[in-house]
Amino acid sequence: MKIAVINDLSGMGRCSLTASIPILNTLGHTVYPVPTAVLSNQTGYDKYTFFDFTPHLKEYVGVWKDMGVKFDCVYSGFLSNAEQGEIILDLYENCGAPGARLVIDPVMGDDGVMYDTFDDRLCDEVKKLAVTADIITPNLTEACMLAGVGYGEFIGGLTEENFYAAHYAIAEKCAAVCKGGRAVITGVTRDEGLRYVYNFAVSEEGGFFTKNRMYGGHYSGTGDITASIITGCLMSGRKLSESVGTAADFVEAAVRYSFHHDVDKNDGVDFEKFLPMLITAE
Repeated sequence: MKIAVINDLSGMGRCSLTASIPILNTLGHTVYPVPTAVLSNQTGYDKYTFFDFTPHLKEYVGVWKDMGVKFDCVYSGFLSNAEQGEIILDLYENCGAPGARLVIDPVMGDDGVMYDTFDDRLCDEVKKLAVTADIITPNLTEACMLAGVGYGEFIGGLTEENFYAAHYAIAEKCAAVCKGGRAVITGVTRDEGLRYVYNFAVSEEGGFFTKNRMYGGHYSGTGDITASIITGCLMSGRKLSESVGTAADFVEAAVRYSFHHDVDKNDGVDFEKFLPMLITAE
């Protein structure tokens, strides 16, 4: 399958395009990268350069339109400028093959806070993309933003008894937002003596979750890895429940290895050696 992947290109940090490309290739797909920004390293580091690619984006994708290129999927993540939302929709509408899917990883923030490079206008554009999507893969902060629920209010209202029901309720609201009625809330953490990470999903299959061990806290790029595996597996004809399960197990293996080998969290997980896990998921 031909997949246009729209995201930033970070020279350090194993995230965004540098994570998506090898994963989707391993799953048997041809990747057409569309950089929204070029960074020396991802923004978790103390210092980084940031170059907005918006001035070149129309010309970049315009060549594909002129060539008549058609994609089976358009998969979008980090945007660097509010003007990019319209360009992405135009790419999907003009270069999407019949039945093409639109996957939106609605990158806006984490831990209840909007990312430094974002403002309200850019978040509004991301939300517009989410409405048109076949599936969305927000983290919990982004899910609350899409569902119109305050993050602090949601976290403050969680109890042992309502943990699962509360997250399913947010996932259902997110699924109702997007055209395809499918949403996966990724990377939800919980301390149960040992720490665990959950993904909560709602689709035509109903509601389901994955639960995996968490090691050492948050590593750069795990959300991109999760969304990329889900996208690649879905485009290989697998059910959403299988796709999310494959992503969760892959991330756990890569994080466990990175934790035990003292990989810096800003450098992202050492996922490349685990790519053979995905070949059986093709």
